[in-house]
Formats: sequence, C-alpha cells, structure tokens
Amino acid sequence: MKKQFSILMLGLLFSCNQGEEQPLANPTQINQYFPLKDFVSDQIGRISDMSVEKLTDINGQEESFEVKLDAEGWRKELDIFIQSDINKAANASAYHTEEKGLVLRHELKQGLKGEVKHIQVEYASGEKEEVQKIEFKSEKDNFFYHSLSEGVLEVDAETGLLKSYHVKGYQKVWFLDPNQIEISGKLKR
Repeated sequence: MKKQFSILMLGLLFSCNQGEEQPLANPTQINQYFPLKDFVSDQIGRISDMSVEKLTDINGQEESFEVKLDAEGWRKELDIFIQSDINKAANASAYHTEEKGLVLRHELKQGLKGEVKHIQVEYASGEKEEVQKIEFKSEKDNFFYHSLSEGVLEVDAETGLLKSYHVKGYQKVWFLDPNQIEISGKLKR
C-alpha cells in the first residue's frame, strides 16, 4: 500500500512540474481588443517600488498620503483596470471598435449585456504604440445591487511610465446606504 501511495505521489509531483515548463493557453482569452490587462501588468513591472501620492475620498472622508508600493501592492492598487480588460471569449463580438485619429474606442454594442461599457485609448501624437491615456466605464446592475466605476490612467510621454490614475466608484446595495469612492494617485519620480 505504501509503495502504491509513493508511486502515486511521485506521478503527481512530476505531472505538476511538466505543467510549469509549458504553460497552458487560456482558451477564454482572446486578442481582439486593446490588451488592458497586459498593459497594466507591464506598467506594474516598470513602476514597482515607486512611491505614489494618494488622495482618497470615501463617502466624503478625505485622506491624503504618500506610500511606496511593491509589485503586489501595485497589482492590488490597479486591479480594477486589470479586471476591466474585455479580451474574453464571451466578448468576441460584443464591442464595436472605432479608430479616429489617435483614439481607439471599444464600446459595448447596444442591447448587449456586459459590465464594461467602454474602453478608450488615446495615443501620443504620431505613434500608435505610445499610449497616453486610457479610460474605462463599467456598470453592474441587478435587483439587489448597483455599481458604477470609472477609471483613467495617464502615461508620461517622455518615459512611457504611468504618471497618474483616477478611479471613481459608486455602490448601492439594497437596504444599505450608497458608498461613493474616489481615489487619485500621482506617481513620484
């Protein structure tokens, strides 16, 4: 019995290691819209250990402070932008894409359901590769809960690094008072 258990454990150990060598493709991810998740993840890698001047306003209670964030801290801080990525298989035909000059906009098609209502990307003059600003708006509504979120990321044209971000949110749960949250951050160089 012990021998069979040991063989089973060794088999599990080796099968886990093989998975690490070749990561599986995520069949629910597509590459059709602006890659917001990848963009934010790349920025996190580049701004890790930088400080940010934050201003928070939660239901009228303002607080201002400076904090230095590591990669995990930035991941948590910018998570709402990562969660707003629309490159999911379920969204393959849900958004209308429009390009006008240096502005790319993905807007949820009328009549379709989806939390993210739009994502807009503005590029620096002359270069479609240099993102200058990203905006999103999302909304979730059901019988018990209503939430609205808006966010903006601004990128420094010289360095290509995140310069500032702003998130505004509203949440209303049935029978509870609404919550209004606003967070602004400006990175310190």
